[in-house]
Amino acid sequence: MKYIYQGLLAFCFLASLCLTGCQASTSANTATTESNTLAPQRVDIRGSIIRSQYDQGQVMLEVEGFPSQNSRYNRAYVLVEPITQIIGIDGQSISLSELRQGQNVAILLRGGGNGNLLGIGVARKLWVEENF
Repeated sequence: MKYIYQGLLAFCFLASLCLTGCQASTSANTATTESNTLAPQRVDIRGSIIRSQYDQGQVMLEVEGFPSQNSRYNRAYVLVEPITQIIGIDGQSISLSELRQGQNVAILLRGGGNGNLLGIGVARKLWVEENF
Protein backbone atom coordinates (compact mmCIF):
# COMPACT_ATOMS: atom_id res chain seq x y z
CA MET A 1 0.00 0.00 0.00
CA LYS A 2 2.90 2.32 0.80
CA TYR A 3 4.39 1.81 -2.69
CA ILE A 4 1.07 2.50 -4.40
CA TYR A 5 0.72 5.75 -2.46
CA GLN A 6 4.27 6.83 -3.34
CA GLY A 7 3.75 5.91 -7.01
CA LEU A 8 0.48 7.82 -7.16
CA LEU A 9 2.08 10.84 -5.53
CA ALA A 10 5.00 10.77 -8.01
CA PHE A 11 2.59 10.40 -10.93
CA CYS A 12 0.53 13.41 -9.77
CA PHE A 13 3.67 15.49 -9.34
CA LEU A 14 4.93 14.63 -12.83
CA ALA A 15 1.50 15.23 -14.38
CA SER A 16 1.20 18.67 -12.76
CA LEU A 17 4.73 19.51 -13.92
CA CYS A 18 3.87 18.55 -17.52
CA LEU A 19 0.59 20.47 -17.48
CA THR A 20 2.29 23.57 -16.11
CA GLY A 21 4.85 23.39 -18.93
CA CYS A 22 2.09 23.04 -21.55
CA GLN A 23 0.17 25.95 -20.11
CA ALA A 24 3.19 28.25 -20.21
CA SER A 25 4.00 27.39 -23.82
CA THR A 26 0.37 27.86 -24.91
CA SER A 27 0.10 31.33 -23.37
CA ALA A 28 3.35 32.39 -25.04
CA ASN A 29 2.03 31.27 -28.44
CA THR A 30 -1.25 33.09 -27.86
CA ALA A 31 0.57 36.31 -27.02
CA THR A 32 2.60 36.18 -30.23
CA THR A 33 -0.48 35.45 -32.36
CA GLU A 34 -2.41 38.32 -30.82
CA SER A 35 0.46 40.74 -31.42
CA ASN A 36 0.67 39.65 -35.07
CA THR A 37 -1.98 41.83 -36.68
CA LEU A 38 -0.81 41.60 -40.28
CA ALA A 39 -2.86 39.85 -42.91
CA PRO A 40 -1.71 36.38 -43.91
CA GLN A 41 0.63 36.21 -46.86
CA ARG A 42 -1.86 34.24 -48.99
CA VAL A 43 -5.28 35.89 -49.34
CA ASP A 44 -8.09 35.82 -51.89
CA ILE A 45 -7.55 39.42 -53.01
CA ARG A 46 -4.92 42.00 -52.04
CA GLY A 47 -5.31 45.38 -53.66
CA SER A 48 -6.71 48.87 -53.59
CA ILE A 49 -10.35 49.87 -53.16
CA ILE A 50 -11.38 51.60 -56.39
CA ARG A 51 -15.12 51.84 -55.72
CA SER A 52 -17.30 51.59 -52.65
CA GLN A 53 -21.09 51.57 -52.52
CA TYR A 54 -23.09 51.57 -49.28
CA ASP A 55 -26.60 50.09 -49.20
CA GLN A 56 -28.75 48.98 -46.25
CA GLY A 57 -25.91 48.46 -43.78
CA GLN A 58 -23.67 46.64 -46.26
CA VAL A 59 -20.84 47.86 -48.44
CA MET A 60 -20.00 46.59 -51.91
CA LEU A 61 -16.30 47.06 -52.70
CA GLU A 62 -14.58 46.84 -56.03
CA VAL A 63 -10.96 45.94 -55.38
CA GLU A 64 -8.25 46.14 -58.02
CA GLY A 65 -5.57 43.60 -57.16
CA PHE A 66 -1.81 43.99 -57.18
CA PRO A 67 0.12 41.54 -59.37
CA SER A 68 1.05 38.82 -56.89
CA GLN A 69 1.35 35.05 -56.67
CA ASN A 70 -0.13 35.23 -53.16
CA SER A 71 -3.51 36.54 -54.33
CA ARG A 72 -6.16 34.47 -56.13
CA TYR A 73 -7.84 37.30 -58.03
CA ASN A 74 -6.73 40.32 -60.08
CA ARG A 75 -10.01 42.11 -59.39
CA ALA A 76 -12.87 41.34 -57.04
CA TYR A 77 -16.35 42.52 -56.14
CA VAL A 78 -16.70 41.98 -52.42
CA LEU A 79 -19.77 42.34 -50.21
CA VAL A 80 -18.76 43.51 -46.73
CA GLU A 81 -21.47 42.80 -44.16
CA PRO A 82 -21.75 44.28 -40.66
CA ILE A 83 -20.59 40.93 -39.20
CA THR A 84 -17.35 40.97 -41.25
CA GLN A 85 -14.26 41.32 -39.09
CA ILE A 86 -12.38 44.44 -40.29
CA ILE A 87 -8.87 45.01 -38.93
CA GLY A 88 -7.26 48.46 -39.23
CA ILE A 89 -3.59 49.31 -39.74
CA ASP A 90 -3.05 49.45 -35.97
CA GLY A 91 -4.56 45.98 -35.46
CA GLN A 92 -7.79 47.24 -33.89
CA SER A 93 -11.25 46.53 -35.27
CA ILE A 94 -12.75 49.29 -37.38
CA SER A 95 -16.25 49.89 -38.77
CA LEU A 96 -17.59 49.72 -42.30
CA SER A 97 -17.80 53.50 -42.49
CA GLU A 98 -14.01 53.79 -42.17
CA LEU A 99 -13.37 52.01 -45.48
CA ARG A 100 -12.40 54.53 -48.18
CA GLN A 101 -11.43 54.52 -51.83
CA GLY A 102 -7.68 54.28 -52.33
CA GLN A 103 -7.06 52.21 -49.19
CA ASN A 104 -5.02 49.05 -49.61
CA VAL A 105 -6.78 45.96 -48.29
CA ALA A 106 -6.28 42.21 -48.02
CA ILE A 107 -9.46 40.14 -48.00
CA LEU A 108 -10.39 36.54 -47.27
CA LEU A 109 -13.68 35.55 -48.89
CA ARG A 110 -16.18 33.04 -47.52
CA GLY A 111 -15.71 29.79 -49.39
CA GLY A 112 -12.88 31.33 -51.40
CA GLY A 113 -15.29 33.27 -53.60
CA ASN A 114 -16.28 32.48 -57.18
CA GLY A 115 -14.51 33.18 -60.46
CA ASN A 116 -11.10 32.83 -62.07
CA LEU A 117 -9.37 36.18 -62.58
CA LEU A 118 -12.41 38.14 -61.41
CA GLY A 119 -13.61 37.20 -57.94
CA ILE A 120 -17.07 37.66 -56.51
CA GLY A 121 -17.84 36.88 -52.89
CA VAL A 122 -18.67 37.85 -49.33
CA ALA A 123 -15.83 39.02 -47.11
CA ARG A 124 -15.05 36.85 -44.11
CA LYS A 125 -12.14 38.97 -42.85
CA LEU A 126 -10.64 42.20 -44.16
CA TRP A 127 -7.36 43.90 -43.25
CA VAL A 128 -6.53 47.52 -44.08
CA GLU A 129 -2.86 47.72 -45.06
CA GLU A 130 -0.28 50.48 -45.33
CA ASN A 131 -0.08 52.41 -48.59
CA PHE A 132 2.91 51.39 -50.67
